[in-house]
Amino acid sequence: MSAQYQVTLEWGAAAMRATAADVVVIADADRGAATEELHDLAPRTSLVLDATLASASAVARAALDEQERRGDRVSIGIVAAGDRWDDGSLRPSAADLLVAGRVVDELADLGIDFHSPACAVACAAAVGLRGATEALVAAEAASRQPTDHRAGAAR
Repeated sequence: MSAQYQVTLEWGAAAMRATAADVVVIADADRGAATEELHDLAPRTSLVLDATLASASAVARAALDEQERRGDRVSIGIVAAGDRWDDGSLRPSAADLLVAGRVVDELADLGIDFHSPACAVACAAAVGLRGATEALVAAEAASRQPTDHRAGAAR
């Protein structure tokens, strides 16, 4: 038996296709191409919000505002964008997990705290790494940039 959590966290396009949430949050640290793909797959009946580290607080507030506007509890589906491997499959991103966790933490601060275990893990990571989050996001982005290993070999 599974609980119907108010806030859930899943990954990538498959999660977006499966969600029926009232509010969908796309967690994408670098606002890459995946964000646009996910927007195209979002349910037409959902409010879709884009979250980065900088916007997590505003996104949480917008979700709460939507709940207040509707006058009833809304479901919030956080979809972590992730990256793609060369074969096109999903490559989870620590940066996107930290963005999702930051949103979950901000939602909890606003009183929306009935979240799934995946949300709890992401939140714990974001809170526990709060002082290093921006450096970790930057380091992951740098590590995923294509490099030309031949340039150093020519010396």
